[in-house]
Amino acid sequence: MVAAPLVSGRLPTSSSVVRAPTAEVFRDVPPCERRSRVSPSALCGWLGMAVGLGCRDHWPARRRSCLHPLHGRSASHASLGKDVMDVEPAAPESTAEKVDDPKPSFDWTRQWYPILPTSMLKANGPEPIKLLGRDLVLWKDGAGEWRCTDGICPHRLAPLAHGRVTPDGQLMCRFHGWTFNGDGSCVKVPMAEGDAKAESTLIGASCSKLKSYPTKTVKGLVFVWPNSDSAEEASKTDPFVADELADSPNWSVFDAPASWRVWLEQSWDPSHAPFLHQYALPNFAPELAFAMEPFEVEDLGDDGLSASHGGYMQSNKGMKAFRRFAPPCANSTQYLYPDGRTIGFNFYFVPTEQGKVRQITTSYFVPAPTDTGEDSGLSGNMMQMSKVVLKGRTVGSIDKERTSIFKTVNRRIRKRWPFLDQIEEGLKSWKLMQGLIGDQDNTVLSFQDSVGLPAVRSGYLRKPRSSDKYGGPPTEYLLETNADELVSRFDSWVSARGGGPFGGQGGSNSNSSPGVFDRWEAHTCFSKDAQAALAFLSGTADCLESRVLPTCLVMAALCMVCGLTRVAGLPTVAAAAAIIAKTRLRKHAQGFLTGLPPAPGLPLRKLWE
Repeated sequence: MVAAPLVSGRLPTSSSVVRAPTAEVFRDVPPCERRSRVSPSALCGWLGMAVGLGCRDHWPARRRSCLHPLHGRSASHASLGKDVMDVEPAAPESTAEKVDDPKPSFDWTRQWYPILPTSMLKANGPEPIKLLGRDLVLWKDGAGEWRCTDGICPHRLAPLAHGRVTPDGQLMCRFHGWTFNGDGSCVKVPMAEGDAKAESTLIGASCSKLKSYPTKTVKGLVFVWPNSDSAEEASKTDPFVADELADSPNWSVFDAPASWRVWLEQSWDPSHAPFLHQYALPNFAPELAFAMEPFEVEDLGDDGLSASHGGYMQSNKGMKAFRRFAPPCANSTQYLYPDGRTIGFNFYFVPTEQGKVRQITTSYFVPAPTDTGEDSGLSGNMMQMSKVVLKGRTVGSIDKERTSIFKTVNRRIRKRWPFLDQIEEGLKSWKLMQGLIGDQDNTVLSFQDSVGLPAVRSGYLRKPRSSDKYGGPPTEYLLETNADELVSRFDSWVSARGGGPFGGQGGSNSNSSPGVFDRWEAHTCFSKDAQAALAFLSGTADCLESRVLPTCLVMAALCMVCGLTRVAGLPTVAAAAAIIAKTRLRKHAQGFLTGLPPAPGLPLRKLWE
């Protein structure tokens, strides 16, 4: 990923930076002894700096209000800094324990996880979903509310996702017709009718009840709270969604190999872009990269992390970026350019199972206040992919500008055949799937997750070690440059909260080509738009091959028999065009199934050529 996202007004100013202990504090101290051997003077200086920064008067009120009085490192340091002169020699050890100890109150299941945009869900369901390794099912009840329960029928353990929703909004299992209401209670067992004992044992009983999980729909995105015992807490908590987004953003969804951890680390590592994404975006090349200045990072406690930084390659000099990690899986980034233009990206990396995530993404852009529509010279920024952004206009403003007859006819056609909208959206997703960025990320991150990390954990490559520059718990990486700070701080934050949704365990199933380039599993299998486009391309190719091509050949033959040799050229050309069109359509259709070239070509994807 090139970027990841953020909510405006929630980031610290440059004066609110609280950094981890510097290298001097830990220099020449073995990692196992660092906690107990921090010198009182060094620790006091560190704490005093945190207190001084934490008490600044000039923090904007809105930014201060979003921070908990005691959050993460800065709160712990500030609470201890007032009595720093009275600290006994043993105090540094207890302070370090408070900073680094796990946070037992943080529960990864008591969080809101996005599942799918409502536009990608069936009318009423049921929709199979995977979350934290669990098989769940989503459907709409009689009141029009989305419900989420376990996806396994308690009777004979059949998949409820293959069932159906009854007219009154209850979920019926396809195997034997057991039916469940919105809170998961079994309300009907067809084969128990007339058997009072069986009905009393099963209907409304705890043994036949499905676990039910709270849901919320925010800005067109359905969220699930995967803890059935904390519905009241869920009702008082809102999912993280960036304020800048429209009420119904255009969400894109792709399942990707590699674990939740490495994808979030990737989104907090902007310096990878000019190297990994060469040839994928304009002006992205190793020769154009330069060393990053130190980040400004704020630990928000259980609310995550926020950071700001400058550019990292020639094309974004002068740019200021603001990033926000909001648990459990949101990353939001704003890029502010010198002319006042703002480009924002919002990513969710949903941990569906170990070694896999669901990426739910969107973006927004705000034109420069004085933009006249001319190119402002911001060549090479990552939104060069969209001419709309470079002209400083929103998608909505373009629609308003078009008043041609073509648009009127187009609107009437789409009203008559609404499936054309699905086909158009599906073709847009096809274009995204053909891009190099996703495959470049998938190729490197799946290897990192399934091969690289286990090689260090096992001791084969080396042993995990703490960073000399940033401290923190031992890590598999070597994090010693300014560009590594966000990854180091993120890993420390996660480590203090149990290691993540799967307790620090990761590892994708495979880093082989089929998994990395599998377009069907990554997107098409759950996207109605992509399926509509695939059916359209395949159907058109079949029509050309079975009807148009034979007809043209027959007509050409008849013309030749009748001596109309010149006229025969027309159906012959039409036949050749049909063959070319059929071949291209099938190639496009193949793009909805795999990213590898179709046979007889070699099954190789060229990523950096």
